[in-house]
Parts: sequence; structure tokens; C-alpha cells
Amino acid sequence: MGNIEFPFIGGAYTARDTNLNAQVCQNYYLSIDDTGAKTVLALLGSPGGKLFKDLSVTAEGRALTAYKGHLYAVFGNTVYKLDSAKAKTSIGTVGTSEGFVDITDDGANLTLYDATGGWVWDDTTFTQITDPAFPVPSGATLQDGLQIISKSGTGEFYISTADDPTEWDALQFATAEGDGDILVSPVSVERQLWLIGKKTTEIWFNSGATFTFDRNPGGFTAIGCNSKRSIARYKNDLLFLNDTNQVVRNQGWDLAPVSTYQIDLLIGRMTRTDNSVGFAYFQEGHVFYELTFPTDSVTICYDLTTGFWSTRASGADDKRSRANCTVRFDNKVLVGDFENGKIYEYDLATYDDDGIVKRAIRTGQPLNTNNQMMFIGSLELDMETGNGGEIALQSSKDGAKTWNPERVKSMGAIGEYGTLMRWDQFGASRDFTFRTIISDAVPRNIYSAYLRGETSDA
Repeated sequence: MGNIEFPFIGGAYTARDTNLNAQVCQNYYLSIDDTGAKTVLALLGSPGGKLFKDLSVTAEGRALTAYKGHLYAVFGNTVYKLDSAKAKTSIGTVGTSEGFVDITDDGANLTLYDATGGWVWDDTTFTQITDPAFPVPSGATLQDGLQIISKSGTGEFYISTADDPTEWDALQFATAEGDGDILVSPVSVERQLWLIGKKTTEIWFNSGATFTFDRNPGGFTAIGCNSKRSIARYKNDLLFLNDTNQVVRNQGWDLAPVSTYQIDLLIGRMTRTDNSVGFAYFQEGHVFYELTFPTDSVTICYDLTTGFWSTRASGADDKRSRANCTVRFDNKVLVGDFENGKIYEYDLATYDDDGIVKRAIRTGQPLNTNNQMMFIGSLELDMETGNGGEIALQSSKDGAKTWNPERVKSMGAIGEYGTLMRWDQFGASRDFTFRTIISDAVPRNIYSAYLRGETSDA
């Protein structure tokens, strides 16, 4: 067989039978560079959590937003404002300590909604919305100066008085009637109002009529949403977990699955999906959608830029990502921890979560040469070295069902950039699978992999 490059770089695609596909891509993302780089595809380490601010509370990070140059954070039931020195001030509380918090910003007011009501912050006073026409929200958005909320448990959505989130008219509502559905949330995308229900989605627009919104002709699809908190928007992209547990993305007025068969399988094995939490963010040319299933403590991540899936994990036991919500602030991607009151900067040069290990694991594609017996003499990785740390390599000869013991190598002391990453003598098999594990908080970029060996018809 000689010395050949083999397909080790790829996403997270574990099939029902690992003999078919056992790929794991944890705490990596795929880089595609066709501008003359050493390799077109490479595995780069996903961001770690660099501590930005510890609010010193034990509560769920539910929402982050920027308003008039300051950072605001909702942890538990408390809304915090952080000044330029990151000193926190509590500006008030909302009605719940967990679950969704939708926030709108019309330039003058910051309005917060949860499952019990709404609150308005004008940079001076935090006031609860008390208008008797204001219904209990299941979700909220902003368009053309109008606050738009879906009424909990119904197909109705209401609009506020223009530029005044405290004033509501009991007659200013309409019903998503395409198929008699219960609305999960409204979302404004490119000034189109997406009314996302449990079974269906309708698209309305501002027509300027007496009730200013009308349904777009053809703006209907029989795709609903399984989890309110899975809904995420980045600029003109809308994603959520649909009513059949697929991740969907808007394409024009349509919603198309972006989850693969393998990702659908992974989601389908979850104990619970209706409480999943998703958010989208941009970093270094990539747009990511991160979706966490809290009951099972699993996080999956879709790269809208490349189309590849990965998983994200934290801790030595590879539990869910720490991140629960996000905002871009001060040219940083900030995320709120799901339980410990910390705000992190998602930093691509950080490889842990404020001291908590983030294991980078890659299980490559199955290696099979026309069902011939393979004798593998060596495996070599082309990867970033010379930053300290160790890497463990494991091999499997039975479709990734069992693994041989870890073979640990140094990735080179600081400055030893030419360290050779090669392992020898893997024996013989018709089916090889290889896995790498990096636990140390060091760069873990992998560019390609090479094998030396031979095949036999025996």
C-alpha cells in the first residue's frame, strides 16, 4: 500500500451501526481552504471559554444583549447591567427563573419577555407592562417599531402601539389560520414576519392595512417547531428544531432540513428534545448554530458556512457545552454559562472553559480496501505541534465497537515545531478505525493523516 494520505478529516457522523460510520468530531470545526493551502480540509479547535465576567450567582444564563453601549445579562430572574469596568448592577427582575427570555431593542427601549409577562427598560427605569390588553407571551419579536408577541396557548399574535411597548390594544391581533395551530413564537427575518407554530409556519408582511400585517400568498409550510428555545436567528438565517426533530434552516420562504441522517439519529435518541436550547453566532468567517439538549447533556453544532456538523462538550466526562446564550459585544463573542453565573468570551486561542477541560476527539472514517486484509505499519498525523501537551491515539479493528489501549505521544515541547507525530505497528485487519484524543489546553489543529502498509487477498 505504500505511504498514502487517508481520509481522516471530517465531521460528526455516527451511523446506527458503527461498522458503517463511526465518525466523531468533538470540539473541532472544519476549515475549508482552497486558496492554495497545504490541505483543503482541516480540523481546527472550537472556541474555549475565556472568563469575561463572573456574576457570582448560581443561576442559568438565559439571555445576553447589548443596549446603548452596555452589556445586559439575564441570569435566573435577575437582569444585570455591566458598566465599562464590568461592574454589575441589578436593574430588576422578570417573572421566571428559567426558560425563554426574548429581548427586543427599538433604540429607545429594551423590552424583555418571559412566559409570565413583559418589562421595559428605558435606561433609567425598569417597568412591568401592565396594560390589560397585554396577553401572556409565548414569544416576541420586533418589526417596524412594533412589538409583536404570540399569545400563549393560542394561534393569536398581538402588536403594540408603534414605538411604545407599554401600550397594547385588545383589538390589534390576528390569528395564524393556515391550519389551526398554536403559535410557538414570532420571528422577524428580512422584515418578513415568521409565525412559527407547533405544526406549521406562516409568513406575514407589513401591508399597512388597518391591522398592519397580512399573510403572504404562498407563505405557509407544514413544518412546526418542537422547542421554542431552539429558535435562533443570525441576520437573515433562521434555524430551529422542527416538529419531527430535524434541524431546519430557512431557504427563501421554505424551511429545509440541514441535519443529516446521522444527526437525526443522534437527536432521535435523546430522552427529551422539547427543552433544547439553541443560538447562532459569527466568528472568523463562520456562522455556527449551537444546539444543546439539557436533559441528556449533549451539544451539537452546525457550521452554516461549510455545512459540516460537530459536537461540543465540556469536562472530563464530555457533557454539554457550558454556553447557553450569546451576544456579540465589544467585538467579542460572549456566551452565558448554563448554571454558574459566568460569562465567557468564546476564544479560538483558548482550549478549556475557565479551567474546565475540553477534550478534542476525532474518530475518522472507516478504512477498508475492497475488504482486503490490511497490514498497517505506521500512521502519521500532520498537525500543529510545539506548544506542549500530549495526544492519545487508539485503533479499532471491529468497526469502532472496541478500542485498543491509548498510545500517548508528546506533541512537542514549546518551540519544537518539527515534532514527528507517528505511531508504528498496528497489525492486520480488514476494517481499521482510528481515534485521537487531546485533553490538554493546547492547540489541537489536525491537517491530514498518512498510512504506510500493505494489503493482501488472504
